[in-house]
Amino acid sequence: MMQGIMKWLGVLLLAMCRTAYCWIFFFISCIGIYEACMSILSAVRSHARWNISYGYTIVAIYSIIWGVAWWMIFRDKLASKRWTIAANLTLIFTYLPALATGSWRDVLKAELAWWPFILFGIIGIIVFSIPYHGWRQKSQVQVSRILAPIPEK
Repeated sequence: MMQGIMKWLGVLLLAMCRTAYCWIFFFISCIGIYEACMSILSAVRSHARWNISYGYTIVAIYSIIWGVAWWMIFRDKLASKRWTIAANLTLIFTYLPALATGSWRDVLKAELAWWPFILFGIIGIIVFSIPYHGWRQKSQVQVSRILAPIPEK
């Protein structure tokens, strides 16, 4: 009895975490795409064609990954595990493009600012690595069994 309750609570907690990550990916994807578009529009308006920042290009690419991860979780697709792990890896390694451009001193100075993103990405990888068969599907099956009429003999 107690083991069944603990398993039910674990599945409920896992479903809540997955739902939270789903909508967090949606919001950071929207914010990233908005920022990238605004920077590109600003560069075009000022006629500085080659002044589009490398960082905003990376943010746009990351935003696409986060958006696809949101869509895969939202629609409960089979490839959602791969996309969400990729999205969480982008959160963990967000600082790597800055290191590649040569501004590694600034990254090392602001290293303490990266730890929430790294922690969020690690927890996300753990959450999405746990086998999950869907909270909604299980609850619908149980309800349909309860509401199904008893066949007559």
